[in-house]
Amino acid sequence: MIARILLGIALLGAGAASAAEPPLPAGYPDLVGPRALALSASIGIAASNEGMWVNPGAIGARRRYALESDVFVDRRGADTTARFYGGSVVDSMSAPVAAGVSYMRSDEGPYTGNAWEGVLSGELAKGFYLGVAGKYLSMRGPKNVSAGTVDAGVLWQVANELSLGVAGYNLVSIDNPAIAPKGYGAGVGIGNDRSFQLTGDWRADLDRRAKTTNRWAVGAEVLLGQLVPVRAGWMRDETLGGSWWSLGAGLVTQSGVSLDIAYRQSIEDPSARTIAGALKVFMFQ
Repeated sequence: MIARILLGIALLGAGAASAAEPPLPAGYPDLVGPRALALSASIGIAASNEGMWVNPGAIGARRRYALESDVFVDRRGADTTARFYGGSVVDSMSAPVAAGVSYMRSDEGPYTGNAWEGVLSGELAKGFYLGVAGKYLSMRGPKNVSAGTVDAGVLWQVANELSLGVAGYNLVSIDNPAIAPKGYGAGVGIGNDRSFQLTGDWRADLDRRAKTTNRWAVGAEVLLGQLVPVRAGWMRDETLGGSWWSLGAGLVTQSGVSLDIAYRQSIEDPSARTIAGALKVFMFQ
């Protein structure tokens, strides 16, 4: 039902829009985990490892230890336009300050190479989390890059059923907008990730186009039987171009192992699609 509602909204919006150019391929700035990909909007909700790429402040909002392996593949027709794989560890149980590290390898697309990231997130006041992520990028492509930059974000758990998030991306310029464009965004979450949650966000990209471009997105997830999370989302993206629908699901075992998969497709150009998956081992409080 959730997926049908969101897809209906997306199709209605697409029908009203004029014909657009084919969407651009996704790259490192668009890298997300399967939960964030399926929801399309995730800046304003508590996160585990996927928060490292979306909102560094969000990783501190839940007490858990998670070891995760990830894969992210973007395709246009029969061509793979980007492929990333790697892993991450987030620990928000052992100390008051949550910490995480990740490594991702790109072996397909205009840019290939390595990306390392380290994140710290702490609770400054009751329900108010600040996070900072340092990234080092070493990639070869049309313009080689070997440099570091910084993301920052906050997540405010206003109430049990309401959260707000704000994030800034690539705040230190490395003079390669294809890899690290400056940007910022904000989001809101209603509900909680243990039953049912709605989320929406906005994100601006300052560098990849000739002018500032915006992304608007909404998503929903429901946890069925404390075992199977089901997710759906819709996104209007001026950076890549066009409107996109997304779906995802997972399996969470009592032993602390979970599997998540997600799929996103352009409404205007069905040959443009993205797939993400993650296998996670975790403990939580």
